[in-house]
Amino acid sequence: MYGFVFAVSYILLFSVIVATIPTDLQGAGETPDMITPLDPTLISGFSESETYGKANLTGVTYVYDLGGLTWVFFCEGYAMQLGAKVLIGGVLWLGQLDSADFIAPDGTNHGYTLTFTEIDADATNGSVSYSLRSIGTGNSLGGFVIYWNTTTYSNSTSAWTAEELYLLHGLGIEETAILNVGSLLLNLLFLQLPEVPLLISVITIGPLWASIIYIIWFIFVNMVPFLGGG
Repeated sequence: MYGFVFAVSYILLFSVIVATIPTDLQGAGETPDMITPLDPTLISGFSESETYGKANLTGVTYVYDLGGLTWVFFCEGYAMQLGAKVLIGGVLWLGQLDSADFIAPDGTNHGYTLTFTEIDADATNGSVSYSLRSIGTGNSLGGFVIYWNTTTYSNSTSAWTAEELYLLHGLGIEETAILNVGSLLLNLLFLQLPEVPLLISVITIGPLWASIIYIIWFIFVNMVPFLGGG
């Protein structure tokens, strides 16, 4: 049983490790400077999202529906706010919003007003992803990704002025994430991962195939007596 337990544990651990490989280590891919506007497929983990920018605003606001709620985005001067409409009886809106705090990747809470100076400080290579938290309930309101082309614009302010600062509000967990992990493992098993040298694939997948073969052999050997007895 020790070999069986080891093989099963190895396969499970291997799958978890493969599933958490950073995107940049999964072969050649798109770089942010190549994408204009922001390609939502680069943002993993959202089951639904809304992408917009300065060009979408009416005056200083942009209103959109996402996740069964109506959201209002404000940007006046060089500071932005975001909140969901609070409806009375699910219909009547008296102007109240469930505003979102912007939580930076390092955990800093910028409050419900996010300035362009803060965006520049938080961003890496022209992109930053904030967690949104309700100031009223403390519940998550999704993620908020800000992106601009650093080749063309040195900061978020200049990109916003040129209408090429892109915002993405995402909610939920991507339902196909498990399928994507399964596809990755199958491609690895059959040496079909792109941009991965054959020798590296063989060395990586060898122990996994050994574990799979052992499990099949173990199950077969232990089932033969029962099949013969039947």
